[in-house]
Amino acid sequence: LYQFSLQAMPAMLRRCVATRASGAMVRFCGTSLRVPKAPPGSGDVFHAQMMLPKYSLTNEKWFFLFFMCNLGAYSGHYFYLHFLMPANPPNPPRDPDQVRPEKHMHAVDDD
Repeated sequence: LYQFSLQAMPAMLRRCVATRASGAMVRFCGTSLRVPKAPPGSGDVFHAQMMLPKYSLTNEKWFFLFFMCNLGAYSGHYFYLHFLMPANPPNPPRDPDQVRPEKHMHAVDDD
């Protein structure tokens, strides 16, 4: 965790207030390496209109496809559950005259 001294706190607050007051809310992320520059005259070689995405959908088409896929997945799931998956038969009624075991078959043997 960070440890701040009480003497440094007012200086930090003044710097924060001064930065906000000046409107210079710029995040500085620098590097110690040289930043390469484009050769002169290169200009905009590949502007955005030359690099069209291969598959691009509008919001309407994308959401229509998204909701139709969900509808198909859910309807297929419930179709399988209600029409294709076999139902288990009910348990047979118990015979009241059947002899009960003296000891449960899964009980631990105490020897």
